[in-house]
Amino acid sequence: MSPYTNLVVLWMVFFAVHSIMASSYLKNIIGSFHPIFKSFYRLLFNLVATALLIPIGYVFYFLPSEYVFTSSTTYDIIGGILALAGVYILFVGFKNYRADEFIGTYQIRHHHDFHPTKLSRNGWNGIVRHPLYFAGILLAVGLCLIFPTIKLVLTTAIVIAYLYVGSLWEEKKLRQEFGNIYNDYKQEVSMLLPVKWLKRKFLKQ
Repeated sequence: MSPYTNLVVLWMVFFAVHSIMASSYLKNIIGSFHPIFKSFYRLLFNLVATALLIPIGYVFYFLPSEYVFTSSTTYDIIGGILALAGVYILFVGFKNYRADEFIGTYQIRHHHDFHPTKLSRNGWNGIVRHPLYFAGILLAVGLCLIFPTIKLVLTTAIVIAYLYVGSLWEEKKLRQEFGNIYNDYKQEVSMLLPVKWLKRKFLKQ
């Protein structure tokens, strides 16, 4: 058995649980027992996710640092730029979201889910529809170029695949929430990579 099997299995478990808990179906079932359960659901969601990341970090740390390819100054520079860009976009992009809603304290204080009444297209939300996911991809790829170990490359591939699938699932909820407004948004702004934004900026006729 490959020493990386446990890492892959743990990531699969994490994403399976994450997907199940993110579904409205499970949230509604739990909330049907008592409204207070629904208020605490987001906080529970984050606590479970954090708990599942602990064994992943443990296994990742003790895996050997076998390199896929030999790094170089060029890779280090490109990787550093991508990683710093990812951190920057995470910091700036998060300003379009409520920290208390993300953590779950908003729901507890107000005893209901957070439902935005307006679709935000400010800042990085006007460049990609999921700026935090885009930032995560940049950060992960940048780190892979700096530290091209098998365990990091494998983790990055799994995470990027899940971010793509997760984005598709999230988009279904957003279309239900905002209807044609979100469909128009999709036509103008790319989902994860700023392809349409770059075309408007650099390929103007």
